[in-house]
Amino acid sequence: MTSRNPLTSLKSINSLSVAIGLCLCALATTSTASEQQPHQHGHAQLQMAVENNNVDLILTSPAFNLLGFEHEPRTEQQKQTLENARQWLTTQALIAPAGGNCTMESASMDFSAKAAEQDHHDHDHHHDETMNEHANIEVSQVLNCKSADIGGQLTTPLIAQFPEIQELDVEWVTNSRQGSTKLSSSDNQFQL
Repeated sequence: MTSRNPLTSLKSINSLSVAIGLCLCALATTSTASEQQPHQHGHAQLQMAVENNNVDLILTSPAFNLLGFEHEPRTEQQKQTLENARQWLTTQALIAPAGGNCTMESASMDFSAKAAEQDHHDHDHHHDETMNEHANIEVSQVLNCKSADIGGQLTTPLIAQFPEIQELDVEWVTNSRQGSTKLSSSDNQFQL
C-alpha cells in the first residue's frame, strides 16, 4: 500500500485551479474580444497567470502601437525599430511589484504581418495599392518574483515605453481570484 504525499496533492490542486482560472479568463476574453474590434490601434491586452512566485504574462498588441507601422520592415530604420522593440520587450519585465524586483525566466516576441482580405471585384487597382496589412505582436514572459508580494500594487512600464498604447486591458488569474482593469497613460498601476 502506497501513501500519497499531501503536498503533492495540494500542488496538483493549485495547478488545476490556475488552469481552470486561465480557461475561464480565456473564455471571458474571447466573448469580450468578439464584441470589440480584434485589431484596434491604441489598445493592447496584457494577461497574467500568477502561481506562487511565478508570473506568466502574454501581451497582445497591434504592431502599430509598438513599432509605428504594420508591415514587414522595409527600410533600415524600420528594421532597427523592430529590433529595438524586440530587445526591450524580451529583456524588460512587463510588470513590476512595488515590494521588489522580478527576474525574467524566459521571454519571446512574435511579430506576424498578414495581408488583409481585399475585394477582387475591382481589377482596376494595382495589387500593392489595395493591400492593407495588419500585424500583431505577441510577447510572452515568465517572471519569478521571489522578493515581492505579487498580490500587492503592480506597475507596468508599457504605456510609458510605447505611448501609442492609449489603453491597456489587464486581466489576471491567481490561485484564489481573478480580475481585470483598464490602464491609460495617466494610470500605470493596478492591484491584483
